[in-house]
Amino acid sequence: MAIQGTPTWHFVNVGWIIPVPDLEESLMRMGKQAHWYLRWPLFLAYLVGIASPAAAFQLSPSGTPLERHQVKVNAAWYQRYTTNVASWGVYQFTHPVHEEITQYIFGCDIDEEGCSDPTMEFAPNSILAGVRWNDDPPFKLNSTSIPECRAEQTVRVVTQPICWYKLFKHAEARSKTTFFDGKSKRWNMMYRSHFGDLQFLHAMASKDGEPAAVTRGRILMWAEFSWGVATGQIPSATLLANVKIDDFEEFFGNSGQDVLTLYTLGNSALRRNIRDMAFGSLLHLVEDSFAFGHADRAPPVAGATCPESELPHPGVIRSFRSYTNQDHKKHGLHDSRDSYRARLEMKPNVVDVGKILVDKYDRQEPWSSVAGYFQCLFDLENDNQPASAGDGLS
Repeated sequence: MAIQGTPTWHFVNVGWIIPVPDLEESLMRMGKQAHWYLRWPLFLAYLVGIASPAAAFQLSPSGTPLERHQVKVNAAWYQRYTTNVASWGVYQFTHPVHEEITQYIFGCDIDEEGCSDPTMEFAPNSILAGVRWNDDPPFKLNSTSIPECRAEQTVRVVTQPICWYKLFKHAEARSKTTFFDGKSKRWNMMYRSHFGDLQFLHAMASKDGEPAAVTRGRILMWAEFSWGVATGQIPSATLLANVKIDDFEEFFGNSGQDVLTLYTLGNSALRRNIRDMAFGSLLHLVEDSFAFGHADRAPPVAGATCPESELPHPGVIRSFRSYTNQDHKKHGLHDSRDSYRARLEMKPNVVDVGKILVDKYDRQEPWSSVAGYFQCLFDLENDNQPASAGDGLS
């Protein structure tokens, strides 16, 4: 759920669908039978051949330098191997759409290939880390029976790829009968953000039938929180249980975390840039709202502006999607680079909206000043429209 992508493997919304036992067996067999210069291209081709995107605009899987260092120090050889292979070859086969959009938002004015490179520095690394956060929020396990999982280490795609994948597949299977929410500490952030109550992080409903007004309310709740962190109105040491935003406690009151830990668990290098992280996460949500697999947004009406503003109206939301019953391949097709670029012909588009938000962020406008624009971004055609997989997406 997000515009395809995330740390060390490229994955749409949630990741590559790879049969892990086959992956491990192939790695071991290739390690014994082939020389390096023959092994890695063949293995990469294998990955590309069997993988399918799960949901969201594409993300780059490279992670931050600290996370890549942690993998080198702590991971088993086959985890290091798959991480390196993906980092070397991923851009030839998939496109980091979230990062590309964000680079354009921050003024990338070079060729398309350059703007799609996540290492370009138009958008600060801390912003891009926040953009990746929604698809890959860090978490730890209290205990685990999965051999590839290390309870003492933060779980993200880049740090524990096979562990992450196995947990994801477990969540995917359980989501048909189980709703993952924050009423207890049983379900981690990955389960909840991709299959449970936190799907609003991707501009999506938490389940089929959810009224559009409910989803919109949760999106605006997160926007207010993220903007508060991004502008320093909500200090990073604030316990999530103490955040004074309507309904926020329902989702984060039992976490026991503070704001800083929510965003930067396992990555102390990002703590000085928590404001950028929060703003990047908010950009991710807004970018996803322009993806057909996440929401059905009507084309903008020429000359229409947001209420009491001269800012152009981006088009109303007709309905929100719910991920659980979608066909993940179809979702991925609508979150591809081609799909995103086709929508750039509309004005305002996702890049135009992002530039407006960057301007407001740079000026550190308070929430009271920007709330009206966010309400406009998520104007609804029908408050009671129930969420569903979406036409042609099931």
